[in-house]
Formats: sequence, C-alpha cells, structure tokens
Amino acid sequence: MRAVLAAMLLAVSACATTPGEPTGDSVIQAKAIRELERRSGGRLGIAVVDARGKLVSADRGHERFAMCSTFKLLLAGQVFERAAKGVSLRTPLSFTRADLVSHSPGTEKLLGSDGRGEQRLGMAARDTVVLGDNTAANLILTQMGGPAVFTAALRRAGDTVTRLDRIETELNQNAPGDERDTTSPIAMATSAAAYIFGNRLQPGYRKQLRSWMVESQTGLARIRAGLPQDWLVGDKTGSCGTAYNDVAFAEAPDGRKYVIAIYLDRPTVEGAAANAVIAEATRLTMESIETAE
Repeated sequence: MRAVLAAMLLAVSACATTPGEPTGDSVIQAKAIRELERRSGGRLGIAVVDARGKLVSADRGHERFAMCSTFKLLLAGQVFERAAKGVSLRTPLSFTRADLVSHSPGTEKLLGSDGRGEQRLGMAARDTVVLGDNTAANLILTQMGGPAVFTAALRRAGDTVTRLDRIETELNQNAPGDERDTTSPIAMATSAAAYIFGNRLQPGYRKQLRSWMVESQTGLARIRAGLPQDWLVGDKTGSCGTAYNDVAFAEAPDGRKYVIAIYLDRPTVEGAAANAVIAEATRLTMESIETAE
C-alpha cells in the first residue's frame, strides 16, 4: 500500500507545474528574448505598463541601467508640474558659450556673437525631448536646483529607484557597478506613464508632452520600428556610447495604451544593429502581450 501511495505521489509531482512557472507562449517569448540578448552581446531590460501604470510584461525589469537621455522625458514632465504651480514656461535661462556641451542643436542656435544666449524654460523642455538637447537639460536642472531636486520629486511620487546624480554629459559615463544616473525598466515605465497617461500633469500639459514625443525623430528605428504602423507612438531615446535606450508610449487602434521602456547595456553591436535589437525586443514583447490578451 505504501509503495502504491508513493508511486501515486511521484506521478502527481512529475506532472505538476511549479506555481508561477511560465508556460506556453510566455516561455517561447522569454527564450526568444534571451536569444536576442545573446546575439546583441549586451544586457537587455524591458518593461511594459498599461495606462494606469500596471505592469504588463518585464524582463530584467528590476535591474539597473544607465538612463542616458531618457531622463529628459521625466525632466520635461517635472517642468510642466512646476508650471502648474506657477513657474512660468517663459522663465529666461541665460547661458554663455562656456555652458554649451556636445549635442545641443537647439540651444547653440541661440548663442549670440557676444558669447551669450538665452533659452526659455518651456522651449528648453521641448528641445530636451524633441532634440535631446544636452545644454537645455542642464539649464533646466540648474533652474530647478540640480539633479538632487529632480530625484527628490520622483521620490515624492513613489519612484524609489530612478536617480539622477550628475548633469550632461558626465551622467553618460555608465561605469560598471556605478548606480549613479540609473533607473530600472519598470521604474522608468511606471514614472513615465504617470506623466503621459496619468494625473501627474494637467490635460493640456499632458497633451503637449505627448506631442513632443511624437515629434521627436531620434527613435524611428527603435521601439517605433517594432510596432505596427497604425499605432500612435511617441518616444524619448537615450544613447551613451555603451548603451542604447528608448522609452515610448504606444496606442493601438482599438484603444489599448502602453508605456514601453527598453534598455540595452554594453552590446557588442552598434548603431543600426543595436537599434534593430530594440525594435525586435519590442515586436517580441508586444506580440506576446497580444497573444495573452
């Protein structure tokens, strides 16, 4: 009798699935992501949340990655938050030639022959998102009180992960093991969703932020390239030389809304090939989500 009972228990345990163990399509998708990561030679982090900020899908979602310029999306959101509290978007941001850093296509055009120039807070926010303007981001950070103030605003909103410690272009260093200027895919996607779809911003400011993301052309070969052409998509990229990142909102024709954050750290591929990894990661992830739904 004992032998029979033991055999039955063994048979049941052999057939049972461990609680929470991925099965079916999720296993196939996870294996495809791992293979894509292997081919990239780097570390790939993905998070997708819905319009309410609820997590839909993640892979290495809690791991830290250098933000590079993706922080500028949240920075622009904070500018609009401050505007709702009375800070004028026409606040002048004065600068000199010495303040200019690399990749500042909007701000550098405002530099006068005397070596001085002036941005406006609202236009600086626009240039950080649409153009990825580094000097504009620095001017905003200076005006608001520095990277620590940026991070403190995220903490008050519940983001305990994302941190900004330096300004452009030092924040792009991405030294191994350095947690400065990092986020996780889940933290970034969740914080971004609060600005893009949530109630962190007044409707007019929320609409403006989204329009800037759509206007930006820097990410056409990244997340956007992995989504159907009839979806409405806007994004903010970030590139550090050792990292290729993208954060986007995506709206399907049937009304489904998502924020997607993808971080590719230290790949052995570069340029167009790295962009293609992000596009393929997007395609695989969203196909898995649609299958599950």
